[in-house]
Amino acid sequence: MTRIKEESRRRFLQKLIAGTSIMGLVPYIMSLEGCTKDDVTLKIPHRTFGKTGEMLSIYSLGGQATLEQAGMQDKAIEIINKAIDLGINYIDTSAYYGTNARGISERYIGEVMKTRRNEVFLATKTFSRSYDGAMSDLEKSLKNLQTDRIDLWQIHSVRENENLEWIFSDSGCLKAFEEARDQGIVRFLGITGHESPGPLKELIDRYPFDTVLMALNAADKYYKSFIEGLLPTAVEKKMGIIGMKIPAKERIFDQGGIITMKEAMSYTLSLPVSTIIIGIKEISQLEENIQIAKEFVQLSAEDMLAIEEKVEPHYERLMFFKGLSNWP
Repeated sequence: MTRIKEESRRRFLQKLIAGTSIMGLVPYIMSLEGCTKDDVTLKIPHRTFGKTGEMLSIYSLGGQATLEQAGMQDKAIEIINKAIDLGINYIDTSAYYGTNARGISERYIGEVMKTRRNEVFLATKTFSRSYDGAMSDLEKSLKNLQTDRIDLWQIHSVRENENLEWIFSDSGCLKAFEEARDQGIVRFLGITGHESPGPLKELIDRYPFDTVLMALNAADKYYKSFIEGLLPTAVEKKMGIIGMKIPAKERIFDQGGIITMKEAMSYTLSLPVSTIIIGIKEISQLEENIQIAKEFVQLSAEDMLAIEEKVEPHYERLMFFKGLSNWP
């Protein structure tokens, strides 16, 4: 990177960091009123979730990995319960998550939601772009999740070259989204995508979605950057922002360990996001990530630049979800 480009990137990151600092980070919860500093109980920090009025744990549970594998119900339920026990209050899934059959992830989560629904902000998604398809997915999601309400319903995986006009048409999924919101079945509306920032930006420029879920990791700037092409607009619109693909299915640790999970999470959490979601294979991973979130300290622009430089030689493998290499 030339000195001019590096300085420009530093200023850009500094501006984003300034946005992160005003998101209402709440790092500690006092266990007893009037206790001393030594008695402070460290919890997962929380941030504002756009204009929704909600405060989310900065680290949240994604409904993939073990949570979408057939035959893993007991282990998945253990992970979900442990996540809630340790302070996670946001769970993200999809009607389409499931290694052998759609809906497995929702069904696992539903086994926990039937007794702990009020403890979490619950989000799911539909791939369907039609009114009828989205409504059918919503009906299945409510049944699978064993609930009568969804906090956040999202248009899943918006991609390049798809017909966005269909979404806005009389037979499109947005009509179903608005209807479900007006009926009180869902509270907030969002969009998601990991391939390219362009279509997502077009959607949020055209419609006041409440939230956006986007791919945000340390290799982002090297190809179709969400940090440059979408994140500033989402911040300007005061949207709830969720980051995903943080470790890029653990490829970020390839080649002898490019960066640690602490660096990977801290990089994205230093951006103006409300929370990040990561799929979990084992309880030990969950506990490690939660501890990282509890100890999170905002990185400087220089720290973030250094992490970006570490991943540059490997960015093509890390951008598999944007089509630069094979999907795992």
